[in-house]
Amino acid sequence: MPALTKNQRAMLQTMLEQLEEELKDLLSITEAGAKPVKLKDNQGRLSRMDELHNQSILIANRTVTSNRLKAVQQAKQRLELESYGFCTSCEEPIAFKRLEAYPEASMCIKCQSDNE
Repeated sequence: MPALTKNQRAMLQTMLEQLEEELKDLLSITEAGAKPVKLKDNQGRLSRMDELHNQSILIANRTVTSNRLKAVQQAKQRLELESYGFCTSCEEPIAFKRLEAYPEASMCIKCQSDNE
């Protein structure tokens, strides 16, 4: 499998930059909802329970988003170091189709499967 072409790298870099902005925006938008629920804001026990449940889901989603943002930022660092597109485990090239679908991928499919 060949390494990425210059055009592929440029396209993936643009994708990473756009994804980074989208993830930052999402974290910013959901920040208020992740703050502790105030007792006085809810009149009934069930509405408070609903709000706490919704908040726990939001916090879990924010954690996933934050982790993905870190992976995107690490991928951008690998781009600068010219190690982007190569598996961090076996050092073989990562398939372009995989990077196109998941631009922050740090491992090839085989190593990712073995890792899970």
